[in-house]
Amino acid sequence: MPGMDRPLLVTEWSKHLRSQKAQRAAKSFELVLASIEVDAALARTVKVRRSKGRVELVGKGNLFKARVFPPAVKSVSLARAKRVEFQEPPGLRPKHLDFRARPNELPNAFRQVNRIRRYDLEVGEDMGLPTNVFSPDDRYTFSDTAFPWSTCGRVDTAAGFGSGVMVGSRHLLTASHVVNWGPNNTAGWLKFTPLLFDGHEPFGHVFANMIYSWNKADGSDGINADECAFDYVVCVLDLRMGDVTGWMGSRGYSTAWDGGNYWGHVGYPNDLANGSRPAFIGYQAMDSTFTRTIGGRDSFGIKHRIDVIPGQSGGPYFGWWGNEPWPRVVSTQSAQQWGGSTGPNTCGGGNPLPELINHARTVSP
Repeated sequence: MPGMDRPLLVTEWSKHLRSQKAQRAAKSFELVLASIEVDAALARTVKVRRSKGRVELVGKGNLFKARVFPPAVKSVSLARAKRVEFQEPPGLRPKHLDFRARPNELPNAFRQVNRIRRYDLEVGEDMGLPTNVFSPDDRYTFSDTAFPWSTCGRVDTAAGFGSGVMVGSRHLLTASHVVNWGPNNTAGWLKFTPLLFDGHEPFGHVFANMIYSWNKADGSDGINADECAFDYVVCVLDLRMGDVTGWMGSRGYSTAWDGGNYWGHVGYPNDLANGSRPAFIGYQAMDSTFTRTIGGRDSFGIKHRIDVIPGQSGGPYFGWWGNEPWPRVVSTQSAQQWGGSTGPNTCGGGNPLPELINHARTVSP
């Protein structure tokens, strides 16, 4: 591993990671600021109308009952793929964004009281629910658009919302159970909005057109051990969002890191501003792991007591190594209350995680 064998403790972040100011970008980037699905005939009539900083898309027609949805997404399972040698995927820190080791907290006027929700569904010994908060709640929402916070965002589907992180130029990492899986190797539409905050989209949004996975998990009956350990997918996006936001690198989780306060996490909890603001938590440790195997590959379900709640599923757990210019994702948030109402939370990670990212970045650059 470059630099050192363990991640930096979160208390070491400010010492090794100096804040930097953004430089003007050498070129302009296209951002999708708004998008709607409309009938093809109506789309052909659309014109742009501008006034006093407002942009409107105006269509003309006399049929108003048509409802059009984004197209389904193709998915590819790699459960039977042959093993290949790969290098751990690096990240990208763009010079046109500020850099801060921790996101700035919101001013008092914009903070909101936590609304912790309780879930009464009982689960079995080897199952869990999506996420949990342990007192005291150490999360805080933020609007900071500096790197690496720029890489994180909200994932929306027809089935609900979760969280995700950019891991390539047009490659999004999120949880398998966040995806709205469909029949015949398809999935429903999936939208990613980096750092969505109260409806504001500082980097616009993108849609997925391909999803690579080891395993499909819908979470409707809880999340079992196989689903938890492989609860991550890579979505290929229709635009190179990573060129604007940058992206995180990745690394397979090691049990040697159990108990170390190495990790940060970003997600969109539905009990804080109803999932409309990103939240950060740091100074946290993973506790222990269990192993599951799919297609000859071993991956970890990782137990922890980091504060998370539904909506944060798919959000990254990441750390920093030495003086690398970007953090590395080691797992994605998966389940809560593992084995019972007082049980820990879990995330999925292991060597198949960077292998999946590497495959998606190679096959669908």
